[in-house]
Amino acid sequence: MPFGDLNFGLDLASVGGGGVVHPTPTQRQLIGSFNGVPNLAVTAMQSGGAYTANQGRVGHDIGRGGVKANSVRVQDVQFMVTPGSGVEVSSPAAAGSDSTWRRAIEISTTTYVATYAGSAQSAAMAAGGNIETDDITHPNILAGTRIFSRFVRNLSDPTTGFINGINMNGPASQGFRTIGGNQIAANGAMNSSGSGGGNAVWPYMLTGIPLIPMAAARVGIDSIGQYKDDTNTSTTQGYIARGLQSVNGEFFPWQKQGIDGQKIANMTPTAAPLQQLSLNRVTVYILQAVTNDIAANRTLAQLKADFIAIATVVKNTVGPYGLPILMVGLCCLNRGTFTGAQNTVKTDYNDWLIAGADTYCDVSIDLRPYQGDPLTYPNDTVHPGPTDHANMATPFAAAMAPMLDPYWRPPGYVSFL
Repeated sequence: MPFGDLNFGLDLASVGGGGVVHPTPTQRQLIGSFNGVPNLAVTAMQSGGAYTANQGRVGHDIGRGGVKANSVRVQDVQFMVTPGSGVEVSSPAAAGSDSTWRRAIEISTTTYVATYAGSAQSAAMAAGGNIETDDITHPNILAGTRIFSRFVRNLSDPTTGFINGINMNGPASQGFRTIGGNQIAANGAMNSSGSGGGNAVWPYMLTGIPLIPMAAARVGIDSIGQYKDDTNTSTTQGYIARGLQSVNGEFFPWQKQGIDGQKIANMTPTAAPLQQLSLNRVTVYILQAVTNDIAANRTLAQLKADFIAIATVVKNTVGPYGLPILMVGLCCLNRGTFTGAQNTVKTDYNDWLIAGADTYCDVSIDLRPYQGDPLTYPNDTVHPGPTDHANMATPFAAAMAPMLDPYWRPPGYVSFL
C-alpha cells in the first residue's frame, strides 16, 4: 500500500498503537542500529607488517524498547556480499583465515565482556560460519542509550590469512590491525598506536530482549541505500540510515545487507541463503535494491519473481511478537541513465508495488517526489547527493512511523499465515 495512505495519527505510546497494552516481550530481537553484513574487500592480515590481531569498536543506538538486563548477545558471521557484484560468498576463505573472536559491550563507563558456550572467553569461526555470544551480564539499558560493541579477532595463521569488514562508518567507528595488546576489557576509544588500517566490523546482529515492544528492520540495499554520494558518517550515510535514526525522534533498530551494484537477483533466499540468518529477530524487511536490475535490462517478470521469492520467506517468517514480518517495498527512484524501455519497466514495477504487489508487498514507499532532479546530482545522474538524501529521509521516516509499534498492520493487510 502507498505510504501516502498510511495513518500517521496512530497512538504509538509505549504500550502500543491505540493505547492497547501489549504483552511484555519475551523473545530475542535486534535492539539497536549499525548492524550489517560484511561488504568490504578482504584485507591481508599481515600486509607487510607483524600484525597478529584485528580489533575495533563501534556504537549502537538502542530503540524505544530499551533492553532487559543480562540479555544482550552479539552475533558475528564469516561471509560477505562481494564488492562489484553483490554475490554472497563464504569469506574470508583463504588458508589461515579461520578466526577466533572475543566480544564485549560498553554501557557508559563499564565494559561487560562476553563469554561463549557457557564460560569460554572466545569462539572460533570458519568461512561460512556464524557465532553468537552467551547472554552478557549487564544492567537494564534505557531507550535512546548509545552503547558500544568491542571485538578482537585473531587468525589461525596471520601470515596467510585475510580479514573482512564493512565500508560504512558507525558512531566512533574503529577498526585496525595490531601486534597485540588485547583491549577487549578496556573502556572508551581503543588505543590504535603502532597499528595498521582495517577493518571495522559491525555485528551481524546485536540482540536482546526489550523491556517493552520494539520494532526492528532488516534492509536490502544497493549503492543508493548504502550511502553513495551522501557523506559516510554515523549521522548521514544515505536516506535510509538518516531516516531510521530518527523516526518520530526515536531510533528504529536496523541491519543493512548490501553493497554498491547490488541487485535483488542476488538477494533471494536461493542466491543468498546465509543472509536469511536470524530473519525472525526483526519485525520489518525493507527492500530498496532494484535500480541495478533494471539497468541490466532484467524484465518486469524477473523483478516480480525475485521480489515474490524474498517476500514469500519474509511474510512466512514469524517475528519476535508472534506475527509475520512486514514486507516493505521502496519504489525505484528515477535515474538519468535509464533508456525508454528501462523507464517503462521502472514505472510498471513501481505501479505493481504501490498496488500491493499481488499481496506480497505490505507497505510501499514512493520517494520519487523527494529525490530531486537526477541531472543535478553531484557526480552522476544515478546517485543523489547529501541534500537529496536528507530530503528523502524525512518522508521515509514518516512512512516508517506506524511500524514503530511492532503489532501495527496496514489497512487491508494480507497475512500468509
